[in-house]
Amino acid sequence: MVDGNLKQEFLPYDVIINILKRLPVKSLIRFKCVSKDWFNLFQNTPNFFTQQHLNHSAHTNAFLLLQRIPRQPRPLPFSTCLIGPDINFVHPPQFFDIASPAAKIVASCNGILCLRDKTALSLFNPASRQIKQVPGTTLFGLYYVGFGFSPVANDYKIVRISMGVFDEEHQVVVLDNVRVDRAEVYSLTTGSWRQIDATKLRPLCLVSSSVATTETIFWLATMTSDSDTDSEIVVSFDIGREMFTLLNGPPLPPSPTRSYDNVLAECNDKLAVFRHYIIGDYESCSFDLWVLEDVHNHTSSGESWIKMYSVGPFSRVLYPLSIWRDLIVCREELSRRGNNYRIVETVLSLFNPLSNELKKLPANRDEFCYVPFTYVESLVPVGHIHHEQ
Repeated sequence: MVDGNLKQEFLPYDVIINILKRLPVKSLIRFKCVSKDWFNLFQNTPNFFTQQHLNHSAHTNAFLLLQRIPRQPRPLPFSTCLIGPDINFVHPPQFFDIASPAAKIVASCNGILCLRDKTALSLFNPASRQIKQVPGTTLFGLYYVGFGFSPVANDYKIVRISMGVFDEEHQVVVLDNVRVDRAEVYSLTTGSWRQIDATKLRPLCLVSSSVATTETIFWLATMTSDSDTDSEIVVSFDIGREMFTLLNGPPLPPSPTRSYDNVLAECNDKLAVFRHYIIGDYESCSFDLWVLEDVHNHTSSGESWIKMYSVGPFSRVLYPLSIWRDLIVCREELSRRGNNYRIVETVLSLFNPLSNELKKLPANRDEFCYVPFTYVESLVPVGHIHHEQ
């Protein structure tokens, strides 16, 4: 029997830790009342046990978090659902009952969600119900956000990159005139923003949401050239050193006339790029998966990019979105006729590239877009705790 004292009980200390790290966060928060030793384990010395619990959750209990966003602006709150490792619905915590119902999830890292509500940002741990409002900044207008963790700096950081229009002669804003203006970073440790050098990004226009691995955040960007096509660049941000680097993408396909789209993803804590091809008049598709083996040793010839596999062609048009538990989260859009108008519905599936099996997710088939994130429960602190009413 356990008497609550880590030093005098019958079970060895490492066995106690091995048991506790398997429990949900809600239970661990209640167990703070067991003894002073347990309180200190969960509260006063979070780095050790929090990391043990996080590592176990990430390897055995990573959820697929889906945020449902209306295709058209509607006065409806966003909603979320969790898919468990057994690919079934999990009753999720009420993610947005203490945050704004209009908040979009920007990123998910170690159990912390970065939320964006118009121009306001916040950090939210749904499992511990901790929320932290991020102070406002001097950057306005169109901007892109990234969020990640640096083990070297032992800090969570938000990066905000603002875009500006650099051709005042035109009355209509076109993409070719939009460029990176400034960048700044927010540190959870210091609780403040500061501007950082974004000179390298000035010729670029960001065109994708961010993807984060340990220590690094990535975006896709285009650089306008004199030719008919713009070159695509991968923007890399080192979270610890707070430095930007420009990378070439995967090698170009042998047939340059074949159109494709690139989609960033994370694969086993490395940057991955889906190269997605539409075949014919949207009759079918195929895609390749490229992985950047070492971001710090990237070369101009692209030797660090490894093609993991090519899949397809499919008998339908699937859009790869992300990677979850070595499976590819795909979106399929189906159209049907409504009352004198066309209705587009979204169907989500998981594709196993090893078995070529395509399995539909238990998400509703409806007129909403789904944005996928990998989510794990954690004890990582972000701010004050919202207490139940």
